[in-house]
Amino acid sequence: MLYGVVQALKQLKSLRPKVVIGTGGYASVCALIAGKIVKAKVVLFEANSIPGRTNKLLAKIADWVATGFPEAVNFFPKGKATYTGVPIRSDVRNMDRATARKTLGLAESELCLLVFGGSRGAQRINEALWDALPKLLLRPCLRIVHICGSQWEQDAKRIQEALPEDVQERYQPFGYREDMPIILHSADLAVSRAGASSISELLVAGVPSILVPYPFAIYDHQRFNALSVVRRGAAKMVLNAELSGERMWREVSELLDDPEDLQRMRQSALSIAKPFAAEEIVNRTISLI
Repeated sequence: MLYGVVQALKQLKSLRPKVVIGTGGYASVCALIAGKIVKAKVVLFEANSIPGRTNKLLAKIADWVATGFPEAVNFFPKGKATYTGVPIRSDVRNMDRATARKTLGLAESELCLLVFGGSRGAQRINEALWDALPKLLLRPCLRIVHICGSQWEQDAKRIQEALPEDVQERYQPFGYREDMPIILHSADLAVSRAGASSISELLVAGVPSILVPYPFAIYDHQRFNALSVVRRGAAKMVLNAELSGERMWREVSELLDDPEDLQRMRQSALSIAKPFAAEEIVNRTISLI
């Protein structure tokens, strides 16, 4: 680490930055300490509701801390942290539901269930959905978009081909999709992991969700991310160990059978979304310098 600080100092003496921004992880320590030595302003961003050890340590030298969840503010020195939300891609913010559903070819009467586990997929979520498919597809107006991760794409295709021909087209598995803004804004309900970025995009798109936290995340932060949204009425949570095909079918069915509850969750999501988090972080950082 000491060697890393020396190397960072060499870079920063040449670059002469006015501000250094860290997003956590051991790799940011050297650059931020070097930034403090060259008298740059130090800004931290903590995406999760439970801060990592690095950000809690570096908060002592930071000039300002931005957080992705309101609960994280309390972990930092009083008056130093602000809840800004997590920066999202502008194309998520700029997409609208009508355009998205038209692009996907969804009829007005169709319901769209989005199931995904982050960019690499989630085995437990995939297997639960596959077990639940026969029951879920009994609902005639339901289309399921499943982003399963590249390593499970061939398995998903085989499962799709084994379905009765009359329902095959209503289960649409993909290893990965580039057009997530369209997929998100088309969804009536999502089943997802509880990463900070995934949650933030779901909220901006106004998608009610069933969150299944990754159980091995450091400090169990995904569970606390999910709880933050559940408390504010925009999601429900199912623990990874409790997720099965039967539980998936039951949770999804209960929500799809209650359009009023879904609408309340949608409104809650939109009301707590932070679509301009990036702009707020930039503006506050500029004000520091």
